[in-house]
Amino acid sequence: MPTSNGSVSNTSSTPPAQHRFRDLFLRTIRAYTFHTPIAKGKYRLFQAALQLVKDKPTSIGAQAKDGRRFISDLTTGMEEMVFFLGEYEPFISSIAERLVRKGDICLDVGANFGWYSTLMARHAGTEGQVHSFEPVPKTFAQLERNIELLSDAAKVTINNLALGDRDAVLKINFFDDLTSGHASFAADDSHPSATFDCEMTTLDKYLLNRNIGDVAFVKVDIEGAEMMFLQGAESLFSQHEEPIFLMEMALAQTSRFGYVPDDLIKFIGERGNYDFYKVDEVKRRLQLIEGFPSDDIGANVFCIPATAADRTRPVIAEYL
Repeated sequence: MPTSNGSVSNTSSTPPAQHRFRDLFLRTIRAYTFHTPIAKGKYRLFQAALQLVKDKPTSIGAQAKDGRRFISDLTTGMEEMVFFLGEYEPFISSIAERLVRKGDICLDVGANFGWYSTLMARHAGTEGQVHSFEPVPKTFAQLERNIELLSDAAKVTINNLALGDRDAVLKINFFDDLTSGHASFAADDSHPSATFDCEMTTLDKYLLNRNIGDVAFVKVDIEGAEMMFLQGAESLFSQHEEPIFLMEMALAQTSRFGYVPDDLIKFIGERGNYDFYKVDEVKRRLQLIEGFPSDDIGANVFCIPATAADRTRPVIAEYL
């Protein structure tokens, strides 16, 4: 069970000596990578440290730079950054946290281990709401335990289901040799995978059944199923103020569903007056775009409605 300092206690037995040594070794590396102001070499250092560990921990306490606590699974390929550096997608996160207001209703579609769910909850505050959706059972368990560590934050409702274009039970593939964030409805025979039955519903039905008000911020990262989500989320575009979207639009994933990233731009743009800002994580810049060429690999994109332009302009302008 989680303890007050974010570590994991085992009430039934003491961890084996080799695990105590392993965790001490990793925490020693973290003491440097987390605190040093020297950016160069930190990533290579913790990757080298992980290579020396045969049995990576699946439950080890971690803390983000902003104080959020996590129980990290260092076997997923995604949570090492949180443990060793206290951050995850730092450039995107720094923008997202400034676009979420106190009292906002936010959605995290494809919540994974909960980085963005907890980020939105922290900034929406106790008067806000976050609704998180994660269909993979193992990953949902990680999300659940990380949400339990939150305090003084928005109410978070976690859902072990997917959002799409209809009510259905689909197969979702969890690829053994890829990070947990690559779980997808689309099969890929080039990677070994486990398959789970996944309940899917539409966002329109979810919001109606729970009498949820206008949604302000929507993060969507569901490995190519973004169009399915949008087709079941028409109500978002009939709100008094359309929501801000942070959406992955990646050709490698969308092509497995028969469309290209520009189709997402067109879908949203046809339903609302939006500006689209492509994220360049390397240069830490935003680029205003009208769309993607058909062969473009895509990017993460902030979609800003005209109704939110005045309040978001100072944030966006800093990164253009």
